[in-house]
Amino acid sequence: MLNVKSHKMAAYEEIKEKIISGEFEPGKSLNERTLSEEFGISRTPVREALMKLSYEGWIINEPYKPNVVRNFDLKTIMEAQKVRASLELLAIDESFNNINNADIEELKLITRDTKYAKTHNEFIYADRRFHEYIYNKSNNEILKDMMKTLNDIIRYFGLVSIDNPGRTNETVEEHNKIIDSLKNKKREEAIFAMRYHMDQTEKSIIRRFQRKSNKK
Repeated sequence: MLNVKSHKMAAYEEIKEKIISGEFEPGKSLNERTLSEEFGISRTPVREALMKLSYEGWIINEPYKPNVVRNFDLKTIMEAQKVRASLELLAIDESFNNINNADIEELKLITRDTKYAKTHNEFIYADRRFHEYIYNKSNNEILKDMMKTLNDIIRYFGLVSIDNPGRTNETVEEHNKIIDSLKNKKREEAIFAMRYHMDQTEKSIIRRFQRKSNKK
């Protein structure tokens, strides 16, 4: 049974987490009664949670049809990735002068956690810690707020991008190149390393979609 913040928000967060983690796969029907029984709450807060998720674009909620988890197409994912890439490049540029030796060591520790993550979800959490650390060093509050707004969708698409053989190891190597550039105080190299990282993430997403299409 869910611990209550409010039943609506608890149900909302639980359902969204299951969507992002992949437990609720695209196309899955979400039944109000089944979810209310699973969570141990009435159907009204579940219905309200589903409406909120529909408004945010995570599920499709149409009259007289079951609620289903949205299947994001490649175009939508790539549009989101382009926005993310622009923010990541701004973050590395704005944080460059604020990153000291202690920060470099912390980024190395986070990257080590990324390297030894045992599951895809652990990997994505460590990956987000890496990027969030750089955002936070920018001291740009609007940039940080935009990152928080995109954080869930970035995590969801991150799980898409690493679903390719070898991508996790590539990501660790790309993070290390970013760290080396920051350590050596080479701003243009750091920006280039981040751009390369974003480009490779984009290519990985495309490869994953092509691989899925070929299986159909």
